[in-house]
Amino acid sequence: MSLSTILLFKISLKNKSFEAKTFRYALLSTVLVNILYLSTIIVEDLRAATWVYSIYFSAIDIMIMLLMNYFFAQAKRANRNKIFRVIRTLLYYAIAIDVLLLMSNPFTGIEVSFYEVTSPLVAWDFSSYPLYKVHLSICYISIALSFIALLYESSQQPKLYKVFYERMMGSILAVVLLNAAYLLMKDILIIDISVAFYSILGYLVYWNSFEARDKYLLGRLQTSVFEEILQPVFLFSDDNKLVFSNKNAKSLLRIDNCETLNSFLECCDFGDNLSDLNQDKRLYWTNSKVSDFSYICDFKVLTDKKSRDIIGRFFIFTENTLGVDLVTNYHTQAYFYHHINELLSDGNICIAVSDLNRLTLLNNTVGREGGDKALHKHAQLLREIMPRDAIFVRLQDAVLCCISRMVNQEQMKALLIKANEELISDNSFPFHLSFNFALTQADKVCDVSKAINKILSILKTRKLLDSDSDHSSVIDSLHQMLLECDTETELHVRRTRELGEKLSYILGLTDYERDQLSLLCLFHDIGKVGVPRDILIKPAKLTDSEREIMRTHAVKGYRIAKATPELNIIAPAILHHHENWDGSGYPDGLKYEDIPLLSRVISVVDSYDAMVSDRPYRKAMSQEKALNELKTHAGTQFDPYIVDCFLSLITGNKDISVKTESEEQLFDNHELTNLVTPVLFSRYEIGQDNIILNVDKQFEHMTGYSQYDVERLKLTQNDLIFEEDREAYWNLVNQESIKGIVYIEHRIKRFDGTGRYVYCTGVIENGHTTVIVSDITDSVSVQLQVGLARNRVMMSLHRLEESNQKDPLTGALNRSAFKRHAEHLLSLSDSRYLLLMIDIDNFKRLNDTYGHPRGDKALQTLALILKEHLPAGSLSGRMGGDEFCCLIKIDNNDSLDDINKKLEELKQNIVSGLANGVVKPTVSMGVVCTQRDATEFDIIYEKADEELYKAKREGKNCFKISE
Repeated sequence: MSLSTILLFKISLKNKSFEAKTFRYALLSTVLVNILYLSTIIVEDLRAATWVYSIYFSAIDIMIMLLMNYFFAQAKRANRNKIFRVIRTLLYYAIAIDVLLLMSNPFTGIEVSFYEVTSPLVAWDFSSYPLYKVHLSICYISIALSFIALLYESSQQPKLYKVFYERMMGSILAVVLLNAAYLLMKDILIIDISVAFYSILGYLVYWNSFEARDKYLLGRLQTSVFEEILQPVFLFSDDNKLVFSNKNAKSLLRIDNCETLNSFLECCDFGDNLSDLNQDKRLYWTNSKVSDFSYICDFKVLTDKKSRDIIGRFFIFTENTLGVDLVTNYHTQAYFYHHINELLSDGNICIAVSDLNRLTLLNNTVGREGGDKALHKHAQLLREIMPRDAIFVRLQDAVLCCISRMVNQEQMKALLIKANEELISDNSFPFHLSFNFALTQADKVCDVSKAINKILSILKTRKLLDSDSDHSSVIDSLHQMLLECDTETELHVRRTRELGEKLSYILGLTDYERDQLSLLCLFHDIGKVGVPRDILIKPAKLTDSEREIMRTHAVKGYRIAKATPELNIIAPAILHHHENWDGSGYPDGLKYEDIPLLSRVISVVDSYDAMVSDRPYRKAMSQEKALNELKTHAGTQFDPYIVDCFLSLITGNKDISVKTESEEQLFDNHELTNLVTPVLFSRYEIGQDNIILNVDKQFEHMTGYSQYDVERLKLTQNDLIFEEDREAYWNLVNQESIKGIVYIEHRIKRFDGTGRYVYCTGVIENGHTTVIVSDITDSVSVQLQVGLARNRVMMSLHRLEESNQKDPLTGALNRSAFKRHAEHLLSLSDSRYLLLMIDIDNFKRLNDTYGHPRGDKALQTLALILKEHLPAGSLSGRMGGDEFCCLIKIDNNDSLDDINKKLEELKQNIVSGLANGVVKPTVSMGVVCTQRDATEFDIIYEKADEELYKAKREGKNCFKISE
């Protein structure tokens, strides 16, 4: 019996519940009782018998206490009852006292005494005293209390569960009766057979508590659950016969006489979507012959856990009404994004969005029903013409989205054009309908959402510029308002838009940027509607006060754009289209790449058109003079790279046409190579002192210098430049080298004294420069093509450089970019500068207390405060963690008091800007005031860092200055 109890203990280990844990303690006590009772039978020594019996009786007390614990764990309502808890506690004390008395019996004999018997089964028996009867009473009262607790719990249970409590109570009663029979007929029943039933009681209790209850409940509920479930359910056996279908399967789906799996599949018409019947799958299923609704069908293959043999196939249909748009029968936007990982997989994902033109007009003309009909027609055309794997989604308003992995962008574009042509030819509406569309591609499912948002912006901009679109009415109104202010604007806008479009292709702008630039050409001067007309058309030069009023048009234009949802996207470009490359522009004095790219582009185009056009106060310049002006101010007023591209547009090919995307692809086609002159390339390296080190085989063909000549003459880069060109050449090199890459066009001096024109690219790294030169002397067409290719590469480099310069969290310059710009400023000027190291006090505590999102927000806010409050021409960057660095130009005559006032004002602006409710961070600053000839950035930076930590040590929330 003990071995069977130990086996039950092992079985119960798989159950980790509290009830199972208390049950296992009780099981162990029954094992101990069984072993001790066996010992009382076989012991022959009197002294040993007194000890074995005492321990045996004590073990019975402990077993009954543990069983009572388990039964109360099952009877949860009784366990919460105060009366039951008090009685049980008293019984615990009584059992504890009884155990002490029993263990003292070998010395005192106060409970039982022993005498020898002649029975062949036992050697010793005992006579009981009153305290032993107390021991029996405690045991029976404990059992009775457990019985009453189970009875109380059973009375509160549903009828379905009562049977389990009744079985446990019956088992307890049977064991108690057997034990009572032994005590009453002790002389006849020499052995207590109730002890053997303790193990049987354990099995009965375990079965009713943990096994039979769950299985019985599952058996009773399984049929009713599947029968009452709202979803249609079908179950087929391993031999493909219909075993079960619930009542909703019959009422919701028109499926009759489908007694086999094959007939069921034929009726549902899953097609290729369910070709493998041995693999689980989820289907998005619509069949008008079978149901009026769209369903999600979950197909499950049921297998035996051990043999893995198929034992059945299971279909459950879930109505998909919430996930389908009722007008188009496309997925809703919410459903698509929620199930995107189920609908799509990584790979070449082509995405298109489209939007009907003049839908609002149609709704107003024939009612909403007519608009829904047009939208349904649009959706139907796309569904019919797109590949069979296409996924269709209705996004916001009437925007439809098609996603496919079976076509590329060109193929998708052709399909959309075909669908648009069919829609235009449809005569069932009061006027011809059409739609705008935009395309993109994603490689991963996680990028699809971002890609859709991007092309939605492109689509929105295109609709603004499309005269057939409802959205263009807002644009027309604003444009008409601008024309009424300035009659010169219409021609100016038309010319800048044409030039901007051509320049955008040379610059290699994306579709998204080209569309924004077109919109910017229309509205970069929208702020002029807020400038008095007499100033706009004044024939004489403006006075200083009038010029200040005129300058406000950039800010006014920004406000108009921000207040107009259709122009929000170009608001920053409008605000900064009069900023200058060197920081001398307005309204914010931005410089370099801090000026938005489109602002830099429109600045060049706008200025050129203004110069070559008549104005009320002056006559137009000649084209040559205007181009010279652009050249003169490249690097100060204008982005020199964009000026270079613009000059190639005007002087290199005045009639350059706008290329389509397919023409751009043809540009790189190898079939064109037989139409142009081959280009000679050479690669070499320059070391210290500009000495040429390693040259390739083409170097001699291009320069006339052999490898031997290079080594013998110790050839330098200066030897390859004509003397009259050297000053201009090295100025260009020094200017470009700040960016880490040099690109210039110049003459190269050959060994024989002749010259060749080359494009030269140099990459500076670790004190060495790798140079690649291409000979363009003999071919204007090659020069043009190389220039265009170079423009695309350089624009990519520009974008890469801009992204690599910025800290991704705050948008401020990162450490390396700040250092590079600071060193450049210090080397170009003899002015004095303040270098500030700024650190947020107790930033770690801020993160630990309020979380890292709050800490990140503080860093972003600090970057914005510095950008807003630092003087024009200053630099700011994040050096790492919560440390920021600023370089501020100061007047050479500023005293220490003046500097202290500026720093205190800046600190107060930072602290007040960072304050956010209960969070009020402070900052410490270390400051170095540079001398006029200071150029060693690292030395200055280290001093500022030392001053910062002095401020930290002296209590924080202060600044320290070192001169």
